[in-house]
Amino acid sequence: MVLNFVATGLSVVALFVAVYTAISQAVLLRRGNQLPAYVDLLADFRSMEFHDRYRFVTQRLSVEYDPVLGLSGLPDEARRQVYDIVYYYQNIAVLRLAGIVDDEMVALLRGRVIRVWEHVAPFVERERELMGANGPYMLRNLEDFARDAQHMPHDVIDHLLHLNRVQRSGWRRGVVLGRLTAVRVPRRSDPGTR
Repeated sequence: MVLNFVATGLSVVALFVAVYTAISQAVLLRRGNQLPAYVDLLADFRSMEFHDRYRFVTQRLSVEYDPVLGLSGLPDEARRQVYDIVYYYQNIAVLRLAGIVDDEMVALLRGRVIRVWEHVAPFVERERELMGANGPYMLRNLEDFARDAQHMPHDVIDHLLHLNRVQRSGWRRGVVLGRLTAVRVPRRSDPGTR
């Protein structure tokens, strides 16, 4: 009788270990799928040309060109710079919708995405008008991404940006297992933090 309880107990423990291992492997596989997307995005982000194009979009576009032109009415070089930037962030938005990148990316790029959308929105809205029936969905993912970034609560941003690597992986493991443990994020006012 006692041996039956021990055998049953060991079977239950083995089942939990197998489930835990399977879930951990799924998380690792998902991260493995994210890595190429992150690497590609970071390769563009590291280039000086990318930052020059970003500066053009956020500082010069609305000063030098009238939004009534839409995107298609811009001169070739200006249009090329705008498309490079808006579709870069649009791609991140699509990767987020597909679950390949998570809200940490929103937190990291928050200011940039908001700023890009603020400067291109009048051009995109005009382009949507020019496109007629096909227009309403042009760069919609970027628009939603910017809106989500703008409305992301500051405590969530702080939480995502201030977790260290060990806390972050422990937090994710807790989410996956359905037992989210409270992770204390140090605040600037806490003793011992900078």
